[in-house]
Amino acid sequence: KSLRNSGLIHAAGIATSLTNSGQQWDYPNGWAPLQHIIIEALLKSGSETAKMMAEDIAVRWIRTNYVTYKNTGEMHEKYNVEKCGGYGVGGEYVPQTGFGWSNGVVLALLEEFGWPADRKPDCE
Repeated sequence: KSLRNSGLIHAAGIATSLTNSGQQWDYPNGWAPLQHIIIEALLKSGSETAKMMAEDIAVRWIRTNYVTYKNTGEMHEKYNVEKCGGYGVGGEYVPQTGFGWSNGVVLALLEEFGWPADRKPDCE
């Protein structure tokens, strides 16, 4: 309930913070390792409600990675969680592409949850 009511869950995943400072670790950016850690924690909580939330967040994250990849031809180090298909911005350097943890987290989530043939990968 705390996570659901926190304001951190958005259309394309979990924001790193609620502070919109323009820095890389702040809103509206979401990072793959954070998504993965929270999803895994929800899965291991023993709560059916938490497990459903974990899958919902995973689907949001996989979709935004897929749509962004289709639009740019690259995986990104961070994503804009406000809208599906947007990559992250801000920070002290130009955001990186081809990022290993983004690739790895998407693969881990697909292994954990699969992707039913009738589920569309595009943003809804």
